[in-house]
Formats: sequence, structure tokens, C-alpha cells
Amino acid sequence: MSVGSNACPICGSTPRPLYTIDRFSPPFAIERCDGCGLQRQTQIPDSADELYDADYYTGRSEYSYRDERAQRQFDLYVQNARLKNIARCVPTPADFVDVGAAFGAFVEAAGDFGFRARGLDVSQYAVDDARARGLDLSVGELEPGVLAPNSVDVLTMIEVFEHITRPRLAMQALREAIRPGGLVVIQTANFLGRQAQTAGADYHYYLPGHFHYYSSANLRQLFRECGFSRSRVYRPVDFGLLAKLQKSRGGFRTARDYLKWLRIAWYHWQGLLHWGDWSLTSSMVFYAWRDAE
Repeated sequence: MSVGSNACPICGSTPRPLYTIDRFSPPFAIERCDGCGLQRQTQIPDSADELYDADYYTGRSEYSYRDERAQRQFDLYVQNARLKNIARCVPTPADFVDVGAAFGAFVEAAGDFGFRARGLDVSQYAVDDARARGLDLSVGELEPGVLAPNSVDVLTMIEVFEHITRPRLAMQALREAIRPGGLVVIQTANFLGRQAQTAGADYHYYLPGHFHYYSSANLRQLFRECGFSRSRVYRPVDFGLLAKLQKSRGGFRTARDYLKWLRIAWYHWQGLLHWGDWSLTSSMVFYAWRDAE
């Protein structure tokens, strides 16, 4: 069952129509909140489980996930660089949960790094694959009761928070599960970035399974209201350029492909340019710490 437009889940204002995204079938509409700038699809399902079948995870559907299993050794460069930064905030060993874990690559990397790592994903298909490889994954959405109270020191959502259909319920789950002083890490797009604003309806982040579109400002507001008063925004990401370049080699086929490093480096350096919540690109990683009690 779908519900239509209602009050903004962050500030309670009434959103206004913004775009129609017609490069997918069926098209979908985007609305924007005048109060906090949150954007979202006008029709959001109660559950999006039907989007995440085997075709989604293996790249065979119109809207697909990049199958992480094919480039595991290259993805590790970025995963380990991120884990090194996380461990500066919450040292190992600590209880680590990756939400939207898919086949469990980040869970495996976190476990090898020294965290007590487990994962959560909505796809039975992906979870079964991860479990067959000995990883601790469960099927479920981020909602109250899915994680035990005060059981998590670090929770990551890498390109996942935009998929969540009910962000307030997700925040309730985070408040219950994260221990005081614990850390939440979110990678998503910053819609106050010039990149998103300039591209408009053509911005590549408007996708069928992306239901909410945030900014660093309204994410900070949402988390502050839910008991995560301390936060930090990394632009463009929470690790350096070298890890990005090393990861990119997983898609290279010829020596000429190394020319792509120029574009990757240029984008990374542009991403460092920001003023307050405005940034030149729209890449960001948001860290938020649960208030001590």
C-alpha cells in the first residue's frame, strides 16, 4: 500500500512539487520541503522489498546494484580506509552493524579489521549468499525491534539511508540500538551541493529506490532531534584519494583506463570545496554520535 504526500518527516512542513523523473518506467515525481529542503518521492511504499530481488543484486534489472562480489579485492582499499577512520572514533573491538549489507562485503572487511561485525539487509537472496560464506547477516529493515537495545557501537549505512521509506522509524531504531557515545555513519548525496542543484531533474541520484534526498543541514537537524547532537560531515568522503584510485582499478581493462584517474582526482579535489553546508559537489559522508546519558 502506498501513501501520498503528507508532512515532511524532518520538520513537519508541507512539501511542494519539484520534478518528474521520466527516464524510468514508470516515471516518478519528486517534491521538496520548503522548511528544511528535504526532497522525496511523492509516492512512497510502506515496504520496498519487491525492488530488491535477485535481478537487482546481479545487475539484470533496469534499476540495479553493482555486484560487489566481482571486485572484492579492489573494494577493500576503500573499505579498509573507511574502517581506519571509524576506528579512530570507536576503537576495535566494538559491536559493528552494517545496514543494507547486501552480500556482506563490508561486514567481512569490518570483521577482519577487528570489529565484532554483523549485517542487516532486506533481501533474503543476498543474506543467504552471505550466510553461506559464514557471515553474520539477518533479514530485516531498520525499524524498532530489529536490533537489540543498546547493542551497537558503530552502525553504517553506505548509500542506504536514501532507500529507507520511513526515516522517523529508522531514527527510533537507531536511538534504541546505539549505545551512548556510539557512532552512525551515513554516505549519501548532499542536495545542497552545487552538483545536485545544477543537474536538476537529470541528477543521477534520482532513482526508483531512492525515496528521500537529504542535505548535510537537514540530516544534522534530524539526528540532533533524535539524540545525536554531535556530528561531522566529510566532503567528499571520509578517506583519501589514494584509496579511490586503487579501488577504480577493478574496472580497468587497458592501460588507457588509467587516464580516468585524472577525472577521479579532479572530482575528489572539487569535493573538498565547501562553505558551511554548501559544497561544490554533492558527495558527503555524515558521522553522528549518540548522546551520553
